[in-house]
Amino acid sequence: MSDSQETAGTVDEPVDRRSMLGRMALGGGAVVAGAVGGVAASASGVGASGWKREAVVFDVACIGETWRESEALFAVNESDLRGRPFLVEGWVYPPGTIPTPGDGYVPTQDGSLGRWLCRGNVLLHPDRPEPHVVSVQEFVFAPMSGEQLFPDDLITTSGIEGTFATQQVAHRSIVGGTGQYLGASGQQDQSWNGFNTSVDAFGENAPNFVMTFDLLLPDL
Repeated sequence: MSDSQETAGTVDEPVDRRSMLGRMALGGGAVVAGAVGGVAASASGVGASGWKREAVVFDVACIGETWRESEALFAVNESDLRGRPFLVEGWVYPPGTIPTPGDGYVPTQDGSLGRWLCRGNVLLHPDRPEPHVVSVQEFVFAPMSGEQLFPDDLITTSGIEGTFATQQVAHRSIVGGTGQYLGASGQQDQSWNGFNTSVDAFGENAPNFVMTFDLLLPDL
């Protein structure tokens, strides 16, 4: 890892959008056993309230080449990037697909469960260099192909992420789902697992994550 990836910025330093994708890295998370739709999980059963609780874990490899951000409206002040929109994609895998540490992992569609889509806005500015972004993540559990552009199973989360302190945990809200995740709520924890071989527009390697979900699902 480079010095720029290890050391957080200070209020006296200009904000640099380089390594923006690599900065979306946070620590924590745990792996559990079982299976729900090809994703590791364990269910704790249905409570008196009619909700069931499941722990779900999977790996994500960001694809650096998919990183896009809009610069046209925010080109005047490179030290204050607040509000700059971005989009990045990745592959979702069963847990343990990406080794720990995940440095040098080659992300491909082979063995993937589907697609990860992350969009949001940058929060970076000199007075508050971290966290880096506020985002919405879509976990699409099937390929988006011509025969099935809109797969049945999807989970959506919302929250803040991005820090040089990779041991910290990003706690995100599960705000909904479709298919087998219809009515989902709960919490997503996002942990960092090194950098893969894909490269973004700035020549930086993209990160890997372990995503741990504490899911609440209605007993439909």
